[in-house]
Amino acid sequence: MGFFPFGLLGGLAGLLFLAGIVLLAVWLFRAIAPPAGPYAPPAGGRPQESPLDILSRRFAAGEISAEEFQKTRDLLRQG
Repeated sequence: MGFFPFGLLGGLAGLLFLAGIVLLAVWLFRAIAPPAGPYAPPAGGRPQESPLDILSRRFAAGEISAEEFQKTRDLLRQG
């Protein structure tokens, strides 16, 4: 019974060590793996559109009026 606290601390230290190895493996995997999801850069090296490009495309497609285009363009140029 005299060694009980040290045996308990040894078990906790082992668990902490194992958790550290798992966290290190997860971090390493995330650092090596390419990003995925909706905010990942596009595949194929296609450059991303700027906000002004998107606005121009929407205006050309008729999604927004000339007045909305001018207002939004002015707001984007200010920022």
